[in-house]
Amino acid sequence: METNNKLFIGIDLNNMRAMVSLYFEGMQEPETVSTIPGEEHFRIPTAIFCSDHGKYFYGDEAVKRRNDPDGTYFSNLYEEALIEDNVVYRNMLVQFLRRLIRFSERYGEYGLEPFLSVTVPDLSEEAVSLFEIIRAELGYSIENFQLMDYSESFFAYVYQQDASVYTHDVVMFDYERGDISFLLLHADTLGEMKRVTAVKDNWDFPGYLEGEKAAMDEFFSNIILEAFEKNIISGVYFVGDGFDGGWMNASLRVIGPNKRVFKGKNLYTVGACYAGYRSLIPDTWTHYYDCPYKLQGEISLQVLENGESTFLRLVQLGANWFSPTKKYFFLYDGNQTMEVWIRVRQRIDARMEAFTLEFMPERAPRSIRLSIQAFPINGREVVLKVIDDGFGELYESSGKVWEFPILL
Repeated sequence: METNNKLFIGIDLNNMRAMVSLYFEGMQEPETVSTIPGEEHFRIPTAIFCSDHGKYFYGDEAVKRRNDPDGTYFSNLYEEALIEDNVVYRNMLVQFLRRLIRFSERYGEYGLEPFLSVTVPDLSEEAVSLFEIIRAELGYSIENFQLMDYSESFFAYVYQQDASVYTHDVVMFDYERGDISFLLLHADTLGEMKRVTAVKDNWDFPGYLEGEKAAMDEFFSNIILEAFEKNIISGVYFVGDGFDGGWMNASLRVIGPNKRVFKGKNLYTVGACYAGYRSLIPDTWTHYYDCPYKLQGEISLQVLENGESTFLRLVQLGANWFSPTKKYFFLYDGNQTMEVWIRVRQRIDARMEAFTLEFMPERAPRSIRLSIQAFPINGREVVLKVIDDGFGELYESSGKVWEFPILL
Protein backbone atom coordinates (compact mmCIF):
# COMPACT_ATOMS: atom_id res chain seq x y z
CA MET A 1 0.00 0.00 0.00
CA GLU A 2 1.23 3.51 -0.80
CA THR A 3 2.64 5.59 2.04
CA ASN A 4 3.89 8.66 0.16
CA ASN A 5 0.40 10.20 0.01
CA LYS A 6 -0.30 9.89 3.76
CA LEU A 7 0.08 12.28 6.68
CA PHE A 8 0.43 10.18 9.82
CA ILE A 9 -1.06 11.81 12.94
CA GLY A 10 0.12 10.15 16.15
CA ILE A 11 -1.83 10.97 19.31
CA ASP A 12 -0.69 9.86 22.76
CA LEU A 13 -3.75 10.04 24.98
CA ASN A 14 -4.18 9.36 28.67
CA ASN A 15 -6.43 10.73 31.38
CA MET A 16 -4.15 13.63 32.30
CA ARG A 17 -2.62 14.82 29.02
CA ALA A 18 -2.20 14.27 25.31
CA MET A 19 0.60 14.80 22.79
CA VAL A 20 0.52 15.04 19.00
CA SER A 21 3.14 14.16 16.37
CA LEU A 22 3.02 14.46 12.59
CA TYR A 23 4.93 12.48 9.99
CA PHE A 24 5.02 11.94 6.26
CA GLU A 25 7.40 10.03 4.06
CA GLY A 26 10.57 12.01 3.51
CA MET A 27 10.74 13.58 6.96
CA GLN A 28 13.80 12.62 8.97
CA GLU A 29 11.58 11.90 11.99
CA PRO A 30 8.09 12.85 13.20
CA GLU A 31 7.51 16.39 14.43
CA THR A 32 5.97 16.61 17.90
CA VAL A 33 3.68 19.62 18.20
CA SER A 34 4.66 22.22 20.80
CA THR A 35 1.89 24.51 22.04
CA ILE A 36 4.48 27.19 22.88
CA PRO A 37 6.53 28.25 19.84
CA GLY A 38 10.26 27.76 20.32
CA GLU A 39 9.88 25.49 23.34
CA GLU A 40 9.39 21.76 23.88
CA HIS A 41 5.98 22.13 25.49
CA PHE A 42 4.36 18.93 24.23
CA ARG A 43 1.89 18.14 27.03
CA ILE A 44 -1.72 19.17 26.38
CA PRO A 45 -4.02 18.69 29.41
CA THR A 46 -6.94 16.41 28.56
CA ALA A 47 -9.51 19.06 29.41
CA ILE A 48 -12.13 21.32 27.84
CA PHE A 49 -13.84 24.46 29.16
CA CYS A 50 -17.17 25.34 27.56
CA SER A 51 -18.28 28.91 28.22
CA ASP A 52 -21.91 29.82 28.67
CA HIS A 53 -21.64 31.61 25.32
CA GLY A 54 -20.81 28.34 23.58
CA LYS A 55 -17.08 28.95 23.10
CA TYR A 56 -14.67 26.07 23.70
CA PHE A 57 -11.19 26.24 25.22
CA TYR A 58 -8.80 23.30 25.12
CA GLY A 59 -5.82 22.04 27.12
CA ASP A 60 -3.91 24.72 29.00
CA GLU A 61 -6.49 27.37 28.12
CA ALA A 62 -9.22 25.19 29.63
CA VAL A 63 -7.22 24.64 32.82
CA LYS A 64 -6.76 28.41 33.24
CA ARG A 65 -10.56 28.83 33.22
CA ARG A 66 -11.48 25.83 35.37
CA ASN A 67 -12.80 28.02 38.21
CA ASP A 68 -14.67 30.42 35.93
CA PRO A 69 -18.36 30.38 36.98
CA ASP A 70 -19.49 31.41 33.48
CA GLY A 71 -19.01 27.98 31.98
CA THR A 72 -18.35 24.29 32.59
CA TYR A 73 -14.97 22.65 33.02
CA PHE A 74 -14.49 19.08 31.80
CA SER A 75 -11.38 17.16 32.86
CA ASN A 76 -10.40 13.49 32.95
CA LEU A 77 -12.01 13.23 29.52
CA TYR A 78 -10.59 9.84 28.62
CA GLU A 79 -11.45 8.05 31.86
CA GLU A 80 -14.95 9.51 31.93
CA ALA A 81 -15.59 8.69 28.26
CA LEU A 82 -14.73 5.03 28.94
CA ILE A 83 -17.83 4.76 31.12
CA GLU A 84 -20.63 3.21 29.09
CA ASP A 85 -23.37 5.64 28.04
CA ASN A 86 -21.43 8.66 29.33
CA VAL A 87 -22.38 10.48 26.14
CA VAL A 88 -21.48 13.98 27.35
CA TYR A 89 -17.86 13.10 28.05
CA ARG A 90 -17.60 10.98 24.92
CA ASN A 91 -18.71 13.98 22.87
CA MET A 92 -16.22 16.17 24.73
CA LEU A 93 -13.42 13.71 23.97
CA VAL A 94 -14.38 13.75 20.28
CA GLN A 95 -14.24 17.56 20.38
CA PHE A 96 -10.85 17.42 22.08
CA LEU A 97 -9.40 14.96 19.56
CA ARG A 98 -10.80 16.96 16.68
CA ARG A 99 -8.95 20.00 18.02
CA LEU A 100 -5.71 17.99 18.26
CA ILE A 101 -6.09 16.77 14.68
CA ARG A 102 -6.30 20.38 13.52
CA PHE A 103 -2.57 20.70 14.21
CA SER A 104 -2.09 18.70 11.02
CA GLU A 105 -3.35 21.67 9.01
CA ARG A 106 0.19 23.07 9.04
CA TYR A 107 0.91 20.54 6.29
CA GLY A 108 -2.36 21.11 4.45
CA GLU A 109 -0.60 22.47 1.36
CA TYR A 110 0.87 19.03 0.66
CA GLY A 111 -2.56 17.52 -0.04
CA LEU A 112 -1.84 14.38 2.00
CA GLU A 113 -4.51 11.97 3.19
CA PRO A 114 -4.61 11.83 7.02
CA PHE A 115 -3.96 8.54 8.81
CA LEU A 116 -4.80 8.65 12.53
CA SER A 117 -2.89 6.51 15.06
CA VAL A 118 -3.95 6.70 18.71
CA THR A 119 -2.01 5.14 21.57
CA VAL A 120 -3.41 4.75 25.10
CA PRO A 121 -1.86 3.20 28.25
CA ASP A 122 -3.80 -0.07 28.01
CA LEU A 123 -6.33 -1.56 25.62
CA SER A 124 -9.51 -2.78 27.28
CA GLU A 125 -12.80 -3.84 25.71
CA GLU A 126 -14.22 -0.50 26.83
CA ALA A 127 -11.41 1.37 25.04
CA VAL A 128 -11.92 -0.62 21.85
CA SER A 129 -15.68 0.05 21.86
CA LEU A 130 -15.14 3.74 22.62
CA PHE A 131 -12.70 4.29 19.78
CA GLU A 132 -14.83 2.47 17.25
CA ILE A 133 -17.48 5.12 17.93
CA ILE A 134 -14.92 7.94 17.96
CA ARG A 135 -13.32 6.79 14.70
CA ALA A 136 -16.66 6.97 12.93
CA GLU A 137 -17.54 10.36 14.44
CA LEU A 138 -14.18 11.79 13.40
CA GLY A 139 -14.80 10.54 9.87
CA TYR A 140 -11.85 8.16 9.54
CA SER A 141 -12.14 5.01 7.48
CA ILE A 142 -11.07 1.63 8.82
CA GLU A 143 -8.05 1.75 6.51
CA ASN A 144 -6.84 5.11 7.88
CA PHE A 145 -7.13 4.46 11.61
CA GLN A 146 -5.10 2.48 14.11
CA LEU A 147 -5.47 1.97 17.87
CA MET A 148 -2.71 0.56 20.08
CA ASP A 149 -1.39 0.51 23.64
CA TYR A 150 1.78 2.15 24.93
CA SER A 151 3.74 -1.08 24.58
CA GLU A 152 3.10 -1.28 20.86
CA SER A 153 3.92 2.37 20.24
CA PHE A 154 7.16 1.87 22.19
CA PHE A 155 7.93 -1.13 19.97
CA ALA A 156 7.27 0.90 16.82
CA TYR A 157 9.54 3.66 18.08
CA VAL A 158 12.43 1.39 19.09
CA TYR A 159 12.52 -0.69 15.90
CA GLN A 160 12.63 2.44 13.76
CA GLN A 161 15.96 3.38 15.42
CA ASP A 162 19.49 2.26 14.63
CA ALA A 163 19.90 -1.51 15.04
CA SER A 164 22.55 -1.00 17.75
CA VAL A 165 19.73 0.02 20.12
CA TYR A 166 17.96 -3.34 19.90
CA THR A 167 20.90 -5.73 19.64
CA HIS A 168 19.54 -7.23 22.88
CA ASP A 169 16.54 -6.39 25.06
CA VAL A 170 15.33 -2.79 25.26
CA VAL A 171 13.78 -1.27 28.39
CA MET A 172 11.83 1.85 29.25
CA PHE A 173 11.13 3.55 32.57
CA ASP A 174 8.13 5.92 32.62
CA TYR A 175 7.88 8.27 35.60
CA GLU A 176 5.40 11.10 35.73
CA ARG A 177 2.45 10.24 37.99
CA GLY A 178 3.80 9.10 41.35
CA ASP A 179 4.85 5.65 40.22
CA ILE A 180 7.38 4.18 37.83
CA SER A 181 6.24 1.84 35.11
CA PHE A 182 8.67 -0.48 33.37
CA LEU A 183 8.55 -2.10 29.97
CA LEU A 184 10.98 -4.60 28.49
CA LEU A 185 10.96 -5.59 24.82
CA HIS A 186 12.39 -9.01 24.08
CA ALA A 187 12.97 -10.34 20.56
CA ASP A 188 13.16 -14.02 19.68
CA THR A 189 16.45 -14.94 18.04
CA LEU A 190 15.06 -17.50 15.58
CA GLY A 191 13.74 -16.83 12.10
CA GLU A 192 14.12 -13.99 9.64
CA MET A 193 11.01 -12.25 11.00
CA LYS A 194 11.64 -11.87 14.73
CA ARG A 195 8.80 -11.89 17.26
CA VAL A 196 8.92 -9.15 19.91
CA THR A 197 7.00 -9.42 23.18
CA ALA A 198 6.69 -7.02 26.11
CA VAL A 199 7.12 -7.59 29.84
CA LYS A 200 5.60 -5.00 32.18
CA ASP A 201 6.21 -4.08 35.80
CA ASN A 202 5.43 -1.21 38.14
CA TRP A 203 6.87 0.34 41.30
CA ASP A 204 5.32 2.88 43.67
CA PHE A 205 7.59 5.87 44.17
CA PRO A 206 7.11 7.06 47.78
CA GLY A 207 5.90 10.64 47.96
CA TYR A 208 8.22 11.50 50.84
CA LEU A 209 11.20 11.04 48.53
CA GLU A 210 10.10 13.80 46.17
CA GLY A 211 12.70 16.57 46.17
CA GLU A 212 15.24 14.48 48.08
CA LYS A 213 17.62 13.89 45.20
CA ALA A 214 20.05 11.54 46.92
CA ALA A 215 17.24 9.39 48.33
CA MET A 216 15.44 9.31 44.98
CA ASP A 217 18.66 8.29 43.27
CA GLU A 218 19.29 5.44 45.73
CA PHE A 219 15.69 4.21 45.52
CA PHE A 220 15.72 4.21 41.73
CA SER A 221 19.13 2.52 41.59
CA ASN A 222 17.62 -0.46 43.41
CA ILE A 223 14.72 -0.53 40.97
CA ILE A 224 17.15 -0.67 38.03
CA LEU A 225 19.08 -3.54 39.62
CA GLU A 226 15.84 -5.48 40.11
CA ALA A 227 14.56 -4.73 36.60
CA PHE A 228 17.82 -5.65 34.85
CA GLU A 229 18.32 -8.92 36.72
CA LYS A 230 18.90 -11.85 34.33
CA ASN A 231 18.39 -9.66 31.26
CA ILE A 232 20.94 -8.54 28.68
CA ILE A 233 20.07 -4.92 27.87
CA SER A 234 21.30 -2.88 24.91
CA GLY A 235 18.94 0.13 25.01
CA VAL A 236 17.46 2.13 27.90
CA TYR A 237 14.82 4.87 27.66
CA PHE A 238 13.68 7.31 30.37
CA VAL A 239 10.29 8.89 29.68
CA GLY A 240 8.36 11.47 31.67
CA ASP A 241 8.78 14.64 33.71
CA GLY A 242 9.78 12.73 36.83
CA PHE A 243 13.29 12.22 35.50
CA ASP A 244 13.93 15.96 35.27
CA GLY A 245 16.03 17.73 37.88
CA GLY A 246 19.42 16.08 37.40
CA TRP A 247 19.06 13.65 40.30
CA MET A 248 20.12 10.46 38.46
CA ASN A 249 23.80 9.99 39.24
CA ALA A 250 24.15 6.61 40.96
CA SER A 251 21.26 5.36 38.79
CA LEU A 252 23.18 5.97 35.59
CA ARG A 253 26.26 4.26 37.01
CA VAL A 254 24.17 1.22 37.91
CA ILE A 255 23.02 0.93 34.31
CA GLY A 256 26.60 0.23 33.36
CA PRO A 257 28.53 0.48 30.06
CA ASN A 258 27.74 -0.81 26.56
CA LYS A 259 24.14 0.43 26.56
CA ARG A 260 22.49 3.15 24.50
CA VAL A 261 20.70 5.49 26.94
CA PHE A 262 18.04 8.03 25.93
CA LYS A 263 15.78 10.49 27.71
CA GLY A 264 12.61 12.09 26.31
CA LYS A 265 8.93 12.85 26.75
CA ASN A 266 7.32 12.29 23.37
CA LEU A 267 8.23 8.66 22.71
CA TYR A 268 4.66 7.29 22.60
CA THR A 269 3.29 9.87 20.19
CA VAL A 270 6.28 9.51 17.83
CA GLY A 271 5.92 5.74 18.08
CA ALA A 272 2.25 6.04 17.13
CA CYS A 273 3.26 7.81 13.91
CA TYR A 274 5.76 5.07 13.10
CA ALA A 275 3.18 2.38 13.89
CA GLY A 276 0.74 3.89 11.42
CA TYR A 277 3.45 4.09 8.78
CA ARG A 278 4.56 0.54 9.54
CA SER A 279 1.02 -0.83 9.23
CA LEU A 280 1.00 0.01 5.52
CA ILE A 281 4.37 -1.65 4.75
CA PRO A 282 4.46 -4.72 7.03
CA ASP A 283 6.60 -6.77 4.65
CA THR A 284 9.55 -4.38 4.96
CA TRP A 285 10.08 -4.87 8.71
CA THR A 286 12.29 -7.51 10.29
CA HIS A 287 10.45 -7.55 13.66
CA TYR A 288 6.77 -7.84 14.54
CA TYR A 289 5.00 -7.10 17.81
CA ASP A 290 3.01 -9.88 19.46
CA CYS A 291 0.55 -9.49 22.33
CA PRO A 292 -2.88 -10.85 23.35
CA TYR A 293 -4.77 -8.44 21.09
CA LYS A 294 -2.91 -9.55 17.95
CA LEU A 295 -4.39 -12.26 15.71
CA GLN A 296 -2.26 -15.39 15.94
CA GLY A 297 -2.78 -16.59 12.39
CA GLU A 298 -4.30 -15.84 9.01
CA ILE A 299 -7.24 -17.36 7.15
CA SER A 300 -7.57 -17.39 3.36
CA LEU A 301 -10.44 -18.59 1.18
CA GLN A 302 -9.61 -20.43 -2.02
CA VAL A 303 -11.75 -19.21 -4.94
CA LEU A 304 -11.76 -19.12 -8.74
CA GLU A 305 -11.21 -15.73 -10.36
CA ASN A 306 -11.28 -15.49 -14.14
CA GLY A 307 -10.85 -19.25 -14.27
CA GLU A 308 -7.75 -19.28 -12.08
CA SER A 309 -7.39 -20.35 -8.47
CA THR A 310 -6.62 -17.53 -6.04
CA PHE A 311 -6.90 -16.74 -2.35
CA LEU A 312 -8.83 -14.07 -0.48
CA ARG A 313 -7.27 -13.16 2.86
CA LEU A 314 -10.08 -13.07 5.40
CA VAL A 315 -7.91 -12.60 8.50
CA GLN A 316 -4.42 -11.11 8.53
CA LEU A 317 -1.73 -12.42 10.82
CA GLY A 318 -0.70 -9.82 13.41
CA ALA A 319 -3.69 -7.55 12.92
CA ASN A 320 -5.61 -6.37 15.95
CA TRP A 321 -8.42 -8.83 16.57
CA PHE A 322 -10.89 -5.99 17.15
CA SER A 323 -10.14 -4.26 13.85
CA PRO A 324 -13.00 -4.58 11.35
CA THR A 325 -12.41 -7.11 8.59
CA LYS A 326 -13.28 -6.96 4.90
CA LYS A 327 -16.42 -8.51 3.46
CA TYR A 328 -16.10 -10.36 0.14
CA PHE A 329 -18.77 -11.35 -2.36
CA PHE A 330 -18.64 -14.34 -4.71
CA LEU A 331 -20.93 -16.43 -6.89
CA TYR A 332 -21.87 -19.93 -5.80
CA ASP A 333 -20.77 -22.41 -8.50
CA GLY A 334 -22.66 -25.45 -7.24
CA ASN A 335 -19.88 -26.83 -5.05
CA GLN A 336 -21.19 -26.98 -1.48
CA THR A 337 -17.69 -27.43 -0.05
CA MET A 338 -15.87 -24.26 0.94
CA GLU A 339 -12.14 -24.60 1.58
CA VAL A 340 -10.14 -22.23 3.77
CA TRP A 341 -6.42 -22.30 4.47
CA ILE A 342 -5.15 -21.52 7.96
CA ARG A 343 -1.60 -20.54 8.80
CA VAL A 344 -0.69 -20.11 12.45
CA ARG A 345 2.05 -17.85 13.75
CA GLN A 346 5.51 -19.44 14.01
CA ARG A 347 4.51 -22.39 11.78
CA ILE A 348 5.65 -22.67 8.18
CA ASP A 349 2.99 -25.14 7.02
CA ALA A 350 -0.68 -24.26 6.54
CA ARG A 351 -3.66 -26.52 7.15
CA MET A 352 -6.84 -26.75 5.12
CA GLU A 353 -10.31 -26.96 6.62
CA ALA A 354 -13.42 -27.66 4.58
CA PHE A 355 -16.91 -26.47 5.46
CA THR A 356 -20.20 -27.52 3.89
CA LEU A 357 -22.82 -24.99 2.82
CA GLU A 358 -25.86 -27.13 3.64
CA PHE A 359 -29.39 -26.57 2.40
CA MET A 360 -28.48 -24.14 -0.34
CA PRO A 361 -31.45 -22.49 -2.12
CA GLU A 362 -32.41 -24.22 -5.38
CA ARG A 363 -31.61 -21.77 -8.16
CA ALA A 364 -29.94 -21.77 -11.56
CA PRO A 365 -26.14 -22.15 -11.59
CA ARG A 366 -24.20 -19.01 -10.63
CA SER A 367 -27.37 -17.17 -9.60
CA ILE A 368 -26.60 -17.16 -5.88
CA ARG A 369 -24.36 -14.42 -4.59
CA LEU A 370 -22.78 -15.10 -1.22
CA SER A 371 -20.94 -12.80 1.14
CA ILE A 372 -18.24 -13.98 3.52
CA GLN A 373 -16.62 -12.18 6.42
CA ALA A 374 -14.45 -13.19 9.37
CA PHE A 375 -15.41 -12.08 12.89
CA PRO A 376 -12.58 -12.55 15.41
CA ILE A 377 -13.65 -13.14 18.99
CA ASN A 378 -10.13 -12.79 20.35
CA GLY A 379 -6.59 -13.40 19.11
CA ARG A 380 -7.18 -17.11 18.51
CA GLU A 381 -10.91 -17.65 17.91
CA VAL A 382 -12.59 -16.58 14.68
CA VAL A 383 -16.07 -17.16 13.28
CA LEU A 384 -16.60 -17.17 9.51
CA LYS A 385 -20.04 -15.98 8.50
CA VAL A 386 -21.45 -16.75 5.04
CA ILE A 387 -24.74 -15.10 3.99
CA ASP A 388 -27.02 -15.60 1.00
CA ASP A 389 -26.94 -12.05 -0.39
CA GLY A 390 -29.59 -12.56 -3.05
CA PHE A 391 -29.00 -11.84 -6.74
CA GLY A 392 -29.97 -8.31 -7.64
CA GLU A 393 -33.58 -7.93 -8.73
CA LEU A 394 -33.82 -11.56 -9.86
CA TYR A 395 -33.71 -13.24 -6.47
CA GLU A 396 -34.17 -11.95 -2.96
CA SER A 397 -31.97 -13.29 -0.19
CA SER A 398 -33.26 -16.51 1.34
CA GLY A 399 -32.00 -15.30 4.71
CA LYS A 400 -29.68 -18.29 5.00
CA VAL A 401 -26.63 -17.74 7.22
CA TRP A 402 -23.83 -20.25 7.80
CA GLU A 403 -21.37 -19.82 10.64
CA PHE A 404 -18.11 -21.77 10.98
CA PRO A 405 -15.85 -21.45 14.07
CA ILE A 406 -12.07 -21.64 13.55
CA LEU A 407 -9.35 -21.93 16.15
CA LEU A 408 -5.99 -20.44 15.22
